[in-house]
Amino acid sequence: MMSDKMIDRLVDDLTPVKPLKARDGLALTLMTAAVFAALVAVFGGIRGDILMGIPDPMFFLRGGALLLLGLTSSYAVIAMSQPAVGNSFKGWVWALFAALLFPATAAVMAMIAAPDNMSIFVPRYGVECLAISMLVGTGIAAAQVFWLRRGAPVALDRAGWLVGMSSGALGAAAYSLHCPFNSIFYIGLWYSLAVAICAILGRLIVPRLIRW
Repeated sequence: MMSDKMIDRLVDDLTPVKPLKARDGLALTLMTAAVFAALVAVFGGIRGDILMGIPDPMFFLRGGALLLLGLTSSYAVIAMSQPAVGNSFKGWVWALFAALLFPATAAVMAMIAAPDNMSIFVPRYGVECLAISMLVGTGIAAAQVFWLRRGAPVALDRAGWLVGMSSGALGAAAYSLHCPFNSIFYIGLWYSLAVAICAILGRLIVPRLIRW
């Protein structure tokens, strides 16, 4: 009898919860990224070759790889807001391999011949890339953390990695609208650092914010 009363009391305290829809979480992430990309374009300016209508092919390769990594890992983040049994989305793994082609290519080319323009390694250029990419990534990560807190993620460490990686990739993609460099060495170094640092920070910070 006591157990029945306790169950009845718990039932009375229940309130209906609106189920989370993955498309809404992904839309929130994309809208946040779009807003920050627009801010980069307004306050930082857009690359000259884009304004002239003749963007360099490296712009599309770099941006495409970053967007692919950012979107696939963002989808994995959103999917983690709802506990599920079975195989999880692994598309971000293949996107990560594709993105790693840039630092891998830069490393191989560096062993063959030194870059023609060494100014791409000057810290003040790289610091701008890191700072803006990570600043934009922080805003995108905040939106994803907000979404995860509405759900019930169970793999907190993996969620931290994915939030950091996805927000870092999308942040770097936003900065690429302004970045004037097309060198594989610059991209392989500074853009890879931006995504890697964001992933590490996500692993260290995000699990504490989304823990039940």
